[in-house]
Amino acid sequence: MTHNVSSACFSSSPFHSSPVRRLPLILILFFSVGSESAATASDDITAQSGTSLHILANIDGTDQLHISHRAVRWKHGSWAWPTHVEINGQPWSPRQQQTLQVGSDSPFVQSHIRLAGATINKIQGRGQVRLGYDANGLIVRFDDEGHNGSARYEVLITFADQICKQSKQMIQDLTSETGLPPKPLELNIQTKIDGADAIHIDSDKVKWTHYESSWPRKVSLNDRNWDPYAEPVFKPESKGFFIPAGLNLSAAELVEKKGRGAVQLLKSDDRLTIRFDDRHAPGSDHYTARVRIPISQLWPVEIRCDLPQHVVGASLTVVRYEKDKKRPTIIPRQHVFDHLGRTVIALPAGSYRFEVQHQPRPQVLVALKSSRVEVGSATTVRLQSIQIPTPQLAVQGFRRLELTQLGIRSILPTGAVSWKRNAQAENVSLVLSKDESYRIRVFGSNEYAQVALWKELKTNEIRRIQETAETMVRSSFGWQSESLPPVAAGVKLDFPDSQYEFPITNNSLFLTNRRFLKLGYWFQIKNGRKVVFHPRGYVLPQPPTGHLFELGGPLVGRASAAILTNENLGSPNARQLWTDICLMDPQGHILDHQKSSIDWNWEVQMRDGAAPPKPPLTQEAVQRLGNVTDTVLLKARYQLDQPAELVLSPERFVARKSKRVSTTSPAYMNWRTSAYLAKVERSLSEIASEREIPLNPSYRVKLTWWLNGGAVGGHGGTTMPLSGMTGDFNWFKHPWAISHELLHGFGYGHDEDMNRTDRVVQKRFLEHKWFVADHPNHVPEFLLQPNADLTEFVPGKPVDLLNLIDLERDTLSGEWKLKNGVLFTPTSSGGRLKLPVEAPASYELLMVVTRLKGRDTLGLEIVAGEKNNGTMLALDGWLGRACGLHFLDGRGGDQNESTYQGGVFPDQKEHTILCRVTPESVEVDVDDNRIIDWHGDPKRFRHSSDSAATRGRELFLAETKNVSYRISKIQLRTIKSPE
Repeated sequence: MTHNVSSACFSSSPFHSSPVRRLPLILILFFSVGSESAATASDDITAQSGTSLHILANIDGTDQLHISHRAVRWKHGSWAWPTHVEINGQPWSPRQQQTLQVGSDSPFVQSHIRLAGATINKIQGRGQVRLGYDANGLIVRFDDEGHNGSARYEVLITFADQICKQSKQMIQDLTSETGLPPKPLELNIQTKIDGADAIHIDSDKVKWTHYESSWPRKVSLNDRNWDPYAEPVFKPESKGFFIPAGLNLSAAELVEKKGRGAVQLLKSDDRLTIRFDDRHAPGSDHYTARVRIPISQLWPVEIRCDLPQHVVGASLTVVRYEKDKKRPTIIPRQHVFDHLGRTVIALPAGSYRFEVQHQPRPQVLVALKSSRVEVGSATTVRLQSIQIPTPQLAVQGFRRLELTQLGIRSILPTGAVSWKRNAQAENVSLVLSKDESYRIRVFGSNEYAQVALWKELKTNEIRRIQETAETMVRSSFGWQSESLPPVAAGVKLDFPDSQYEFPITNNSLFLTNRRFLKLGYWFQIKNGRKVVFHPRGYVLPQPPTGHLFELGGPLVGRASAAILTNENLGSPNARQLWTDICLMDPQGHILDHQKSSIDWNWEVQMRDGAAPPKPPLTQEAVQRLGNVTDTVLLKARYQLDQPAELVLSPERFVARKSKRVSTTSPAYMNWRTSAYLAKVERSLSEIASEREIPLNPSYRVKLTWWLNGGAVGGHGGTTMPLSGMTGDFNWFKHPWAISHELLHGFGYGHDEDMNRTDRVVQKRFLEHKWFVADHPNHVPEFLLQPNADLTEFVPGKPVDLLNLIDLERDTLSGEWKLKNGVLFTPTSSGGRLKLPVEAPASYELLMVVTRLKGRDTLGLEIVAGEKNNGTMLALDGWLGRACGLHFLDGRGGDQNESTYQGGVFPDQKEHTILCRVTPESVEVDVDDNRIIDWHGDPKRFRHSSDSAATRGRELFLAETKNVSYRISKIQLRTIKSPE
């Protein structure tokens, strides 16, 4: 981390052409390709002033450059030695001469310059370049591991003392010209933009970059004409601009902007960028950007830690508090503590805060921070620390809790340091600042309970972390009936900042103040086989309350298949049959057959007995596959307690939709698809925020899948690898490449503007992760309103049918009961009840249902189409084995194209049924999981014989004998029919 201070800056005022100092190059590490050069005399490297170092080299693997005031030494790590090394223009072969000594009369770096003030800026290079220190001086570490061959690097290192000296000289030079303090500099740009453009102001040039649509041919820059198309780059002096040395670009402000699109000012240490974005509208528009740059001196700020052994090599985080900004700005450069616990940075006047988070050893966590510091002169900041041994964890009513994990972090979104109890680190020591606040998360346990807690505490409160039971949810665990009895079981909980796993029994308790968590579980049976389930998300109730996790239960098979593009097969149009088969429990957890020891083997078969076609599929093979649900079978063999076989017809992909994104996916991957769509929505939101252009209310994205390793995007459509969704269980992490492809939909090409915006979106995803970690009450947006999209096309409010039912009038058979607004179906005999409504052309029927006893059909008789064709939606039919549209094409609901294999009422809990009917489709969701997605002509519907009394567009409820249901909600709403 480093200061946001420029070492080579811009002035846009039309100064007189008197000499103005320029900031000399301090240190560049630049790596080029070629043969190795011969070494020269070490005294030649002192040709510079003693304040700069210019190095060229090729790096292949890992290397270290050690720098002191008297010598430089190369320490080679892995792979080939560096080649084409130069220092200040003089060749050097580290392989032949690893150390260059410097005479005392010509020091390598002048003795008054503190090496602790070094700042590194990697200008070019594919790997990491980081600073470090030892007792002898500065270390530059290169890491090109993991890449083939050597690579070119360019790195700029500056020293705070020299930067501040030059800044002071700049102020003196400018003041001497007028006798008055220098006024702020201004840059005024007037132009017409059609598409997207940017102007970059560097230390020695001004450059126009065009991204999209038409080039601007006329630009007014401080009342001087400029044709960027004819002259995209010019030296400032050629148009009357001068760049004084040491000017601080971080203080630049965009004081005026005009235009129908976005005008943005981006700042870095050595560059200003002004962006114009007019992509969202046709034609061009006039834009104005006026930037003001105060001329202020940079001051050396020394940060000292009173316990240097705990911070040597640690990075310092510097944040600046600016007016009119809600959050402080993190300054993105490396500043590292030396072996004496010091680092020096150059900063302009302003309000700052300094922090360090470090873990020098597994059992030591360092989290130091300063209070707000006002910088306006040379400043020393001392980080006074106290050491706290392993904290105690205390929750009211639970004695002898042992702390097992601890994470501690600052108030800023900059990560955390964490400790986990193990044989190498049975205890932990905390090095903290006095009288400061920290966000902590702790896990602990005793023989009765597991505890997971997130809090914000003062330093003195961390010695004993206390919580009351009223602030926590008390969760327990139970096994569904029909489960195989486990001999051992455990759960794995995923949180944004950590994971926690523990064994469970029927007596296990879990206490937490977090509302949302992601839970996966495993169990082991007598024969030693282990069954592992993928995680899914859960929202816990508001504390204080209890929650029961019901795990296990009878496993059902689910399968899916689709013909998808796979360009990896050698052709842009190559296609392949994608198939998947799995076991899942009643809670929607899918069995992870790779981590489970159940001898899982499966294969694809054709119903006609022929061999499945091999990829790439020919046109004839595609025609033979046809509707894969009718032609393909998936067969799996496995063993839990006994060998078993599973033969399934694959289900079609079902439609999914969020606010702006639509897609299709396997019906049983509801959790993964919902989380993925939510992240796509967040990407769109972050892109709009960064562009400063609101999304058009009608903007939509169609998300499709293929089997390629890459992705493509464009206007209104994005295609991603299916594996990126099916293997994604993380609900907050940025999906691979999604923002890149979405940016194509906004007109971005492959340029630096796209890459920069993509990086910003990914950075905000990381910030969101830490926001979620810090707010245990947070619940993901898509879980708060899972059906928010359903109201999008509703012309009126839903009709509450339960309040309209008159049992004396509407009962056709059976003893139906209404109690306190809740409907109970007959308990012994079957029954039939007319709903007091005539269905519109397109409608949604929402029911909340609980199975009380038995396991068989709850039916909903629906009508569709102009001819009032009707059929029955059978739920949990055939003794709970299937659901479907009964008598579609005269075939039972358990054996036609609408059939859903499995029940939807596996337990005695509430389940939400949403049936959406249009003249050409019937869609049924159970708890947001699409089980039926039928499209076709409703003339194919047939009423069962006991439905002959149906007239017009009336709807009915029906029930078989020996079952009973509780229905707490029945709502009908009109929706728009598809055009």
